[in-house]
Amino acid sequence: MPKNIIDIKSICHTFSDGYVGIQNISVSISQGEFIILAGKNGSGKTTFLRHLNGLLLPDSGQIIVNGHDVSKHLIQTRKTVGMVFQDADTQIVGDTVFDEVAFGLENLKVKRQKINEKVSLILKDLNLFHLKNRSPFTLSGGEKRKLAIAGILVMNPELIMFDEPFSNLDHPGTIQVLSTIIDLNRSGHTIIIATHDVETIICEATRIIIMKDGRIKEDGNPLDIINRLESYGVREPCSSKLGLGIKPYG
Repeated sequence: MPKNIIDIKSICHTFSDGYVGIQNISVSISQGEFIILAGKNGSGKTTFLRHLNGLLLPDSGQIIVNGHDVSKHLIQTRKTVGMVFQDADTQIVGDTVFDEVAFGLENLKVKRQKINEKVSLILKDLNLFHLKNRSPFTLSGGEKRKLAIAGILVMNPELIMFDEPFSNLDHPGTIQVLSTIIDLNRSGHTIIIATHDVETIICEATRIIIMKDGRIKEDGNPLDIINRLESYGVREPCSSKLGLGIKPYG
């Protein structure tokens, strides 16, 4: 039976302006899952994700990652749980593609030879090695998303979270990023994708969690929930509406 990577117990978070971000969420996430976190804009998806690696800490409740309280083990948590943000540009700090991927390891004082080996391997795995000397800001949208993934992968996380990973990408860019995410899951990484449009990825998902007003409203098999998506402001995939079931994207 797969182990739980994350156990969440009754967490709540209210922002300083009084806005309630999430309310009384309890859920567990197991190794190897491919989870869609769905809900319309403002439903609490991003706020929830930011709690899973300690970017935000709950006002009450507890988050346990591999047996450790997130609030007391932030560094270890962020090695275990990586996050790729919606705007890849916000994560870019390096002058070159190679430097960008090396940044996290450099902060951990990893030896240079080891950094070079790990970064080169990750760039080759993601078909970015030929771009290693390019400025990240000259890359296409799909390449930037893959670069952000590379910067997380080099830290060897168990779980990778994506916040709207296909937003503002053209069709080739979407296919490029989708293929990378699918490969990550098949190689053993647990995946959580927050989105308000599930059509691109629902064929790959093992589970869908739907949020509304900062709460989890549904949690289960995508096939069992797909016909109720639109009651939460999430568009049902066209193939499902036509009675054709769930079809792969593209």
